[in-house]
Amino acid sequence: MRLLDGLFFYPWTSPMENNCNTYVIDGDMPTVIDVGHLKPVNALLQSMEKDGISPRKIALIISTHLHPDHHEGVAAFSGGEVLVAFHREEERHLKAFGHQLYQGMGLAIPTIKPHFYLREGILRLGGRGLEVYHTPGHSPGSISLYWKERKTLLTGDVLFKEGVGRTDFYEGDSTLLKESIGKLFRLDVEYLLPGHGGIIKGREAVQENFRWIQEKIFPLM
Repeated sequence: MRLLDGLFFYPWTSPMENNCNTYVIDGDMPTVIDVGHLKPVNALLQSMEKDGISPRKIALIISTHLHPDHHEGVAAFSGGEVLVAFHREEERHLKAFGHQLYQGMGLAIPTIKPHFYLREGILRLGGRGLEVYHTPGHSPGSISLYWKERKTLLTGDVLFKEGVGRTDFYEGDSTLLKESIGKLFRLDVEYLLPGHGGIIKGREAVQENFRWIQEKIFPLM
């Protein structure tokens, strides 16, 4: 569904299976952020078509991190012309430890190489620009994306509505996660778009969520 001009939101709401929310930035370079598990990809593409976004025009897939529920679906684009991007640390992590998550779930380990690595700075998507932030803690190469013109922050599994990403997976680090969240707290955000659960609208609601996490969750980490 259309959330803002040029931004579409495809929430995962099934209580029976785990998957992530997917976001699409339309425009000169249509970009899918967190395609999710492989099995639901066809349903995702059908939903995009209903919103007037042709799957054939997808130019780039960004994975905020490489856990299966965010990244497995890139396999559906193997051999095509779609670009794939993620942080270099996630590639190292997948090879060293992250592959065990896929094996434990009986899933094939993705073999698609990134066409380029994400790093902190401005990522140009045609006429649009996103600020990339390296936000480790949940996973060592987790990234968040800030669309300054829309005051929109996409956090992957760094933080949610009244929640934060798990740090009990391989190379999870609660200290790094708190530092990452602190970095995002300073941004001017009116739409917070997490990798799971509902979105948060309104500057005050976003700030209140940050404060709640700092007061209620940080002491437990």
